[in-house]
Amino acid sequence: MKYIVEILGYLIVTYIIILTLKQCKSEIMNNKSQSIFDTNVTRNINHEIINHNKTNNDFVPYQGERFDIFDWTFFKSISKKYSKNVIISPISLKIALVLLYEGAQGETAYELANILQLPATRNATRKKFSNILQSLQTNFTAYTLNIGTRIYIDSNILVRQQYEANVKFFYNTDVIIANLSNAQPLVKAINNWVNNITNANIDRIIEDDNSVKNSLMLIVNTLFFKGLWRGKYFSPENTRNGKFYLIDNRTVDTSIMHAYGRFYYVESSDLDAKILRIPYDGQFAIYLLLPRIINGIDELIDKINPFVLTRYMWLMQDLSVDVLIPKFKFDFSSHLESILRELGICDIFDDTATLTGIAQTKRTSKRLKVSNILQKAGIEINENGTTAYVATEIEILNNISLTYNYFS
Repeated sequence: MKYIVEILGYLIVTYIIILTLKQCKSEIMNNKSQSIFDTNVTRNINHEIINHNKTNNDFVPYQGERFDIFDWTFFKSISKKYSKNVIISPISLKIALVLLYEGAQGETAYELANILQLPATRNATRKKFSNILQSLQTNFTAYTLNIGTRIYIDSNILVRQQYEANVKFFYNTDVIIANLSNAQPLVKAINNWVNNITNANIDRIIEDDNSVKNSLMLIVNTLFFKGLWRGKYFSPENTRNGKFYLIDNRTVDTSIMHAYGRFYYVESSDLDAKILRIPYDGQFAIYLLLPRIINGIDELIDKINPFVLTRYMWLMQDLSVDVLIPKFKFDFSSHLESILRELGICDIFDDTATLTGIAQTKRTSKRLKVSNILQKAGIEINENGTTAYVATEIEILNNISLTYNYFS
């Protein structure tokens, strides 16, 4: 089972999650497989058609400046690396990386700006992310969307006041001074904070206390989304056991949700795939891309990009569609250094890293480099709606043995 899912708002494209499902994880199966849902345009069927789009006048594809090229490049790279279910959050990673960019200079700053495709100036980048965060954090009662970002800096480090002010004002990020060498209580506090924001779906973003003991700085971003389907059209009464097709053409039985009504839908001959939009209450929707053939997912991933997807979003029509989607829940975690190096972000991990805009003293700031980037994410889709959650952690240490000497 493998397909592509986006959760996005009408002003926000691919900022929340992108996932690929390659195998179903449930009590009754754990097999590499391909086709997870079916969407058949239905004609001449004699029963009531529910228009799930009747209150969906806000459906206008995104028309602004693109800021998701990196998202899809990152997604394609990580999907090829793993043969299991994959879920990522590009915006969570980009928020964490742009906080490094705020303190970066030289080649380090150039790589981050180039690969993330940041605006031409730091001020423009700050405005871009400030607008994104404000749009995501708009209060809506229709759904839950929690975002939190913190920077933990060792108490022996003197933080530049301008850096602290910028990350707070533009990125809504708190800088917390802590004793990182006393790792156990700090790790517990960080994990509790992430657990709280993700509604107990991620209980530990940091597994090893020793990694914190060796760090001078931690960047942690976490995000939680819970949206209810617009209308109760996936009724539990309509959920039935059905056939689930594996890559090797075998089938297994699983619980499949069923909805019949009017949805925005399009079929693409270029992608050889079906695209379906299912709205949530509020400003978000889920887009599902299904290859027409059992083994067509890798080819679909190669072909898809934000420009192609946007073009087909404009071609979507309000049609009567029979929708079958298995219930599923899974979690995914990945250390991202190798992927980011592959994409061209290398300097932050090397001894040549220049993060001189963070600490006040040159001796300390020249020591900083990234030792680890970890992202944990998960998703659950059922008759009520979707729950998605993510946490991204960046660990920064000194690239030589630490000696504090601020006045030399």
